[in-house]
Amino acid sequence: MRARLLLCGLCWLVPTAAPAQLPRTPLSLENLDAFRPAGDNWQVAGGVESDRDTPGDLHPLPGRGVLVNRPTDDARDNLFTTWTHGDLELDLDVLMPKESNAGLYLQGRYEVQLRDSWGVRRPTYGDMGGLYERWDDGRPPGEEGYEGHPPRLNAGRAPGLWQHLTIIFEAPRFDAGGAKTTNARFVKVVLNGVVIHENVAVTGPTRGAAYADERPLGPLMIQGDHGPAAFRNIRYKRYHPARVRLEDVHYGVAEGRFEHLPDALPPALTPLDGITWRLPVNPDTFALAFSGTMQIPTTGTYRFVLGLDWITGDPHFRDQAIGGGRLLLDGRPALEHDGRHRLAEGRLDLTAGPHPFTLAYYKNRFWHTPDIAFSVEGPDTPLHPLVAVLPTPPSIGPIPVVPGQEPVVLRSFLTFGGGKRTHAVSVGDPVGVHYSLDLSRGGLLYVWRGPFLDAAPMWHSRGQDQVARPLGSLVTFSGAPSLALLDAADNPWPDTTDDDFRFLGYDLDPGGRPAFRYTLGDVAVTDRFRPDPEGRVLTRTLTLEGTPLHGVLWCRVATGHDVTRLPDGSYAVDDRTYYVAFDPGGPAPVIRDEAAGQTLLLPARFSGTRARLAYTIIW
Repeated sequence: MRARLLLCGLCWLVPTAAPAQLPRTPLSLENLDAFRPAGDNWQVAGGVESDRDTPGDLHPLPGRGVLVNRPTDDARDNLFTTWTHGDLELDLDVLMPKESNAGLYLQGRYEVQLRDSWGVRRPTYGDMGGLYERWDDGRPPGEEGYEGHPPRLNAGRAPGLWQHLTIIFEAPRFDAGGAKTTNARFVKVVLNGVVIHENVAVTGPTRGAAYADERPLGPLMIQGDHGPAAFRNIRYKRYHPARVRLEDVHYGVAEGRFEHLPDALPPALTPLDGITWRLPVNPDTFALAFSGTMQIPTTGTYRFVLGLDWITGDPHFRDQAIGGGRLLLDGRPALEHDGRHRLAEGRLDLTAGPHPFTLAYYKNRFWHTPDIAFSVEGPDTPLHPLVAVLPTPPSIGPIPVVPGQEPVVLRSFLTFGGGKRTHAVSVGDPVGVHYSLDLSRGGLLYVWRGPFLDAAPMWHSRGQDQVARPLGSLVTFSGAPSLALLDAADNPWPDTTDDDFRFLGYDLDPGGRPAFRYTLGDVAVTDRFRPDPEGRVLTRTLTLEGTPLHGVLWCRVATGHDVTRLPDGSYAVDDRTYYVAFDPGGPAPVIRDEAAGQTLLLPARFSGTRARLAYTIIW
């Protein structure tokens, strides 16, 4: 049996990450003052401990900053915020003990399910991140429940780990007479970095809601009558329906090639309904200026984002001025686009009401459409476009790589740590557990469950990016060399390998799973990753043969903000992001303090010329 080997060539890529949004409002967890009075099942703690093998196990630690629910027969109240909301962005961390169950109710009415769903292959609306069903006792038996929405995939983590959840919610709309005109809608739900819902309408309150009716406003409710759970880093933005508006827009154009934005902008004389890049100009060389009035709905800080789509990082235009732009409000600079990256942002404090604006930009590049993106967000206003959006050809969708009856081994570039790893390999397994390695240093990059890879940036058209995109919820590792020879245990860990490290290829076992081969000096290394049959964990085994040139050969197992040894002998890494377990009877791991946190190291103990190192990643 053979794994499929998929190769790519070399090309260029310039990351274009979106600038950071305006900050959300933190919900204070110094005490319970942000909530209505509730039962004794709720408390504030400094942290929690949870045994992943014990159902419902949750123990608060001294301090502040973590909200803990531990229901009992006498205390099992739901918890309501003192404030109400309509449209809302909510961002938080949640920790679910084994077999526990809870929920977040937007406006006290529409539930996002919280549950220990570790290992569930086909999640339902009742699993982690599901939008819970509605219920009607008047429906036929067996059909009382309806309209539940399962997550696209199970992005949940193992019990006792912190999980990150982001919810973007739009409240229902009502006319002047109080009649509902638009259903509530979950614009987006993101669990552990994966979009699990998008644009899902909810026709009414879900089962277990605090209120049977629908209103423009309602409190956030956290379910307290089911199972224990912990919450932290709760942040939110409440929005009203008003948006920034542009009025009395005019434009002017200057033809010709420009090396920078002209000091004398073309006069904006021709009226328009709004800003658009689709104008009767030379699409390759021009400068445009738009002017008009910007109506600001609320006093506060506003963030503007300008994208010039022809600035792609193409090396043919390196060191050339091919575009740039500027936004002025009340004559004050609000944004400056220097042409170095596709996106630029700016922020300005503005009062509610009208403000004269000028938006100008230029293009000096052939063979690319002059598309722009221009957006704004404010204190009570979500990020929304200010450019007149016209129909455009649909972009290419994902080209998924799907392991079938045997694993897939795919060589590609991978985006990692804000850059690109050019010697990466990803292995997709039929059980749904996948990983990526940097073969230039034997460093682990990612592990994940769920779908494998999107190869569209490699295989569509020219495949200019040559980057494969992992599709599941990633656990990210350091990407540093996994093995190093250190004369002393406290020696600095190398960021890259030296001439002593060589990648030799890989072999396939009868199941099609690879074993990667390296040499480190005079030591031959065989590196195997194997998932368990249930697709919950991944075990790495390194077999070493030879004699180290000097010092001790160490394996860098994990690194993070902190590493904590648990009572069962396993370790929680990076503030309970994932666990690492070791074989009993093997060499004892060492926790080492470093400038950026702590690192978990495993020493090689040779018996003659042979040693074996093994550990299991649990997430």
